Amino acid sequence: MVKKILIPFDGSEHSKKAILFAADVAQQNNSELFLVHVVKDKDIPPEILEYIESEKINGAIGKVSAKLISEGIMKAAQKQIQEMGLKIAKSMVFRGDPAEEIIQFAKNNDIDMIVIGSRGLGKIKGLLLGSVSSKVCHLAECTCVTVK
Repeated sequence: MVKKILIPFDGSEHSKKAILFAADVAQQNNSELFLVHVVKDKDIPPEILEYIESEKINGAIGKVSAKLISEGIMKAAQKQIQEMGLKIAKSMVFRGDPAEEIIQFAKNNDIDMIVIGSRGLGKIKGLLLGSVSSKVCHLAECTCVTVK
């Protein structure tokens, strides 16, 4: 039985469709929904990254930067889920490699299923280097569903 569902969300159309699919599964199984967004370092302005590194204060400033960048993206996802009459058990923002952060969150929270969009916002890089969804599906220890 699927009790915990993780939805990585980046604001792309595919991640919005992943929310719809995950919500359907959650309603059928009375599952908890977990929502994560990962900010890649390239999404943080270079001046801020430079400051973080020079002052050796990566933790706090990095988290604040990730939170500020992700606020609008997460609000849209939360609103979509709430409009379907569902609640989010936990909503988190991370900074780093998206696939690695998603996989680690799934492990740490005993996630039963990850529902991820097949293509996020980084289409060209994904075609050349392999997409986040591919990496997550190959490396995650739980069931993964890729939504187009």
